[in-house]
Amino acid sequence: MSSGAPSNNSNGNGNSLKLYYHPMSFYSQRVLMALYEKRVPFKSQVVSLFNKEQYKPWFLRLNPRGEVPVLTDGVKVIPDSVRIVEYLEDNFSNGQFGQLTPREKGSEESKKIQAFRECFEGLPVGAMTYGTAGNPHLWDNPKFPFTPALFKQMAEMARIRHIMIRGHADKNPEFQETLLEKASAAEHGDQNLNKTAEEMEEVIKKFDLALGRAEEELATHTGEHADWWLCGELFSIADIDLSILLNRLYVLGHESRFWAEGKRPHLQAYWDRIQQRVSFKRSTHISLGGVQLARLHQAFKEHSGVLASVMVALGLAAVSYAVYRRVNKS
Repeated sequence: MSSGAPSNNSNGNGNSLKLYYHPMSFYSQRVLMALYEKRVPFKSQVVSLFNKEQYKPWFLRLNPRGEVPVLTDGVKVIPDSVRIVEYLEDNFSNGQFGQLTPREKGSEESKKIQAFRECFEGLPVGAMTYGTAGNPHLWDNPKFPFTPALFKQMAEMARIRHIMIRGHADKNPEFQETLLEKASAAEHGDQNLNKTAEEMEEVIKKFDLALGRAEEELATHTGEHADWWLCGELFSIADIDLSILLNRLYVLGHESRFWAEGKRPHLQAYWDRIQQRVSFKRSTHISLGGVQLARLHQAFKEHSGVLASVMVALGLAAVSYAVYRRVNKS
């Protein structure tokens, strides 16, 4: 992955695009899947959320809210996954690039796509993710990387998130106003991710209603339309939204609650089908090695003095061993 500065000139073939993202970010995965579906070439740089890199001055200049993903296209900076996907569709939908919306904008299929986008994109995914972490009774069957240990860390993060954001606001006067607004929303507003069991019941209801709508639509795809995607023959932005949504619920361990075990058979069939799609596999893949390296990097930064001494000791041991081997061979 490239970490160099983005080009200042867009040549119209996607070569000037650069995505700043994190592989565990739901919203980053949505953009990645769109890029892979459209076959748009791009460079990328991981922003380490473990190390709070999203609040470093260099990244806040790209997005003062300190949130991934961010796409740059030459001198243009596009934050927010919804805006990024729309930008890609508006600017990279001809010739070699894939199409994620119907060419006939007023068609019935187009209207369905827009309706489902609004349905899915309005769901409180952050509340579902961190609320699950903070309520152990919801830990039904979580998958990697959402281990119980990570859930506990996430629950603590949700509890102190507003304090942490205010701390970064104090360190970054240039972006203080935006960060303080975000901190206020994280403490008392719609960005509060520290959910009680009762509040999680309301969050779950919202997801249940949205997935119920998807089940009803998929159930109408019979006969010659049996191989249609959510809204029609075209694999659309609504399908990307649904695919990444189902994946997040699956790794959190909520599949039995929402669609598995016969609860929503058409959604189960859709889930089985989408897992075979290359763009889905690429956008949702999270390697164990990548997570471990990120955590090791975080630990090194938090305990740099101790770890530096350890690394020096290990280095000296390695040199001593090499000398020992050479002496014994001579």
